[in-house]
Amino acid sequence: LKPAIYLSALSKPEQYHLGTRISDEPVSVKTPENKLWQPRNFDRQSHGQVMLYQALAKSYNQASARLGMEVGLAEVFDNLYRLGIERELPPVPSVLLGAVELSPLEIATFYHTIANDGIFAPMRAIRAVTSAAGQPLKRYPLVVEQRFAPEPIYLTQFALQATMRVGTGISAYYSLPQELELAGKTGTSNEQRDSWFVGYGGSHLGVVWLGHDDNSPTKLTGSSGALRVWVDMFKNLPVASLLPQAPVGVKFHWLDVDSGKLSQAGCEGAIELPFVAGSEPTEQLYCRQTRPTLQQWWKRLFGGKP
Repeated sequence: LKPAIYLSALSKPEQYHLGTRISDEPVSVKTPENKLWQPRNFDRQSHGQVMLYQALAKSYNQASARLGMEVGLAEVFDNLYRLGIERELPPVPSVLLGAVELSPLEIATFYHTIANDGIFAPMRAIRAVTSAAGQPLKRYPLVVEQRFAPEPIYLTQFALQATMRVGTGISAYYSLPQELELAGKTGTSNEQRDSWFVGYGGSHLGVVWLGHDDNSPTKLTGSSGALRVWVDMFKNLPVASLLPQAPVGVKFHWLDVDSGKLSQAGCEGAIELPFVAGSEPTEQLYCRQTRPTLQQWWKRLFGGKP
């Protein structure tokens, strides 16, 4: 459920953008039961100050929990429901990191709203019923609703694409074509009881859950388990690349990774990120241009300005 946190933050461009530095140091939150909730990263390491897009791409629990508390539980929960979660969720901080039981269908609805540019459409297995002669007997109309502005959705999808290129979903490209552009998110529950992966291209979205019916540990992470099953399915599907069009209100700028200041194409340590116009940093770092990009994939995927 982490994308709901980042979507909530990116909906406040006056405060957050993809290059915003957030802390991935340990965090403690007191619960209503007067207990301490202290989430830890899967690798049991802290990563200091990281860019917002990196925290989602790497699935850092500490940074995500801290960001969710900064944005506010009420706002994140509101966006969870707007994304398509219909069951009532317990109003506790651990839900920020997915500590709630949801079905693959519910997760598919959640991610479909993001993949569908912020437009909610309920998942349906049956669109119409016809007679043996093909005459329509019953139709179930498709009702759609624009629930999010295109700008924060585009930025969230950008971070989910980074997940596949430099984050927890990178192993998908051991088997899939490098030119196929995808977005996705891994999920691993405590003690590795559940292994999740959600991924989509421009034409297909798939959710995989792996687990035991007695809730015992699987010894699988989202990457080592569910992602591998997802890849086996998607390499046999006619999946189109995900190539979202940047909204009019989004502009690309080069950013220096170390300082967070504006940089230039070809500067060492510079990456190109999309920003809601006016939210980009104002300080400029000048450098001697030494190479075209930080990473070749980034230029191929996001290098062209809209």
